[in-house]
Amino acid sequence: MNRYFYLLASALFIFACSDDNSTSPSENQETAGYQHVSIDKENRRIFVNEDAHTEEYCILEQGSFNWGEVSYKAYQDSNPTTYEIHGDTLIVFFYGNTYDPHYYLGGSTDKIYGKWINIGCSKYQDEVYCQSQEDRDFREQYDEFVLTISENKFQEEIVYKPAYFEYDDYMNSMYLSDLYAVLENNYAYPTIGSFGALFSPEQESYIKAVEKERKIEVLEQTKTMKKFKLGGKIFELKITDIERDSLDYRVAISVKSGDKECSYEEQQVNATKENCKDQTTEGLRYYDEERDFQYPLYFRDANMLKTKGLNEFDKCIKEITVSKDTQNGTQTDKADATDSIQTLETQPATNGSR
Repeated sequence: MNRYFYLLASALFIFACSDDNSTSPSENQETAGYQHVSIDKENRRIFVNEDAHTEEYCILEQGSFNWGEVSYKAYQDSNPTTYEIHGDTLIVFFYGNTYDPHYYLGGSTDKIYGKWINIGCSKYQDEVYCQSQEDRDFREQYDEFVLTISENKFQEEIVYKPAYFEYDDYMNSMYLSDLYAVLENNYAYPTIGSFGALFSPEQESYIKAVEKERKIEVLEQTKTMKKFKLGGKIFELKITDIERDSLDYRVAISVKSGDKECSYEEQQVNATKENCKDQTTEGLRYYDEERDFQYPLYFRDANMLKTKGLNEFDKCIKEITVSKDTQNGTQTDKADATDSIQTLETQPATNGSR
């Protein structure tokens, strides 16, 4: 897979500040000077070739972090992206994959170069499903997926608006839906920032619908605390500490039921040339010293995730979950119930889904 065709298919996200105070991927390091885009209009194909080049990263090797360059060989595109234009709508099939079209607005029939906005449509069994205009308008207050097509750039990036960082009602975020699933012995995402769960803005109506469906009684709630009753047990979720600076963040969270309290911390770090040497491997997600010590790992911008006490938190949560059989009015062996819990550990978002 050519990682430059569709940046969101990679675990690497590059962010920088744009002129309109939104936060968007860098337009410099990723493609400057070495990427060459050619359009075959007759056959509606997009070819992306690359010159040999170097890129700078914060490199972790043998336990130490250092800023350095990584070399890439020249690349000749043999698997072109295909496209269709219908009026002001662009449909893109990355790598020629006709089963996974991506839909954009922003141009015209005779102009493919420019910036195109992903409109959140998907295709299933020959039917196209799209967000309503109301939902799109709401979402675009906070972020947009922008596909740039020019002679030296073909790349989709996420652009965060200032409102995304200003919204702070964390007890109405998608993290609550994930937590409820965990407490009911269902799999869920264990980390706070997975897919932006804690920072998903204005999900109040959705969370209320989830609470109604799962018969969750909210007893007390603020922006950083929620006490609720689920399956006959009372839980209290608290954000005990939080700092956010652009896409960097540090969060401490706790979940309590009875005399049992589960807590952990999570941090996302913007790895830069200035702070690279100061980084440590302590709490670095997906890093295994025995496995990774001899192999270099590359970080840049907001893609370094660190946790403190996550494994203990996961085990602790399993000890306070509500058994499904208990919810149905019968008692079961708690050990049998917890054995069935599945925990899905996630990598950063890879498909641009919203």
